[in-house]
Amino acid sequence: MRPPATMRILLLLVAGFATAALAQPANPNAEVRAAAQAFADAQLHGDRATLERMLAPEFLFVRGSGRVGDRRDFIDGFTAPGHRLEPLTTANPLLLRVSGDVAIVGGEAWIKGNDGGTPIAEHFRYSDTFARRDGRWVVVYTQITALPAR
Repeated sequence: MRPPATMRILLLLVAGFATAALAQPANPNAEVRAAAQAFADAQLHGDRATLERMLAPEFLFVRGSGRVGDRRDFIDGFTAPGHRLEPLTTANPLLLRVSGDVAIVGGEAWIKGNDGGTPIAEHFRYSDTFARRDGRWVVVYTQITALPAR
């Protein structure tokens, strides 16, 4: 005996919701946080392979000066000989889910290191826009706003 039409519709809806729930990651924000940490670590360690994997082909980077760079500029800057960073300090972290497949991660950071023999110390706010593509998070846009040094 077939269930009544309303019961069949209800069963289809429940099955649809269960399937949708299974397709979603258990904690999508944890995935974004992990991707953001991997991105930060790749910058800190000058890890070219990870940066190449994590930056979208159309990636844009807006520096504190307002100058716009592309993927190659960003990767080359963090992997140049003589470029060394100390672990950075962050504050006021931000994670904003714009949609299921887009998130903005940001905060305030202080960074120190050496760039080709020149000591660097910077204080800035940053935002990294991540997009989920083919099941993984990639960075499509980064913007830095310079802040006064402390």
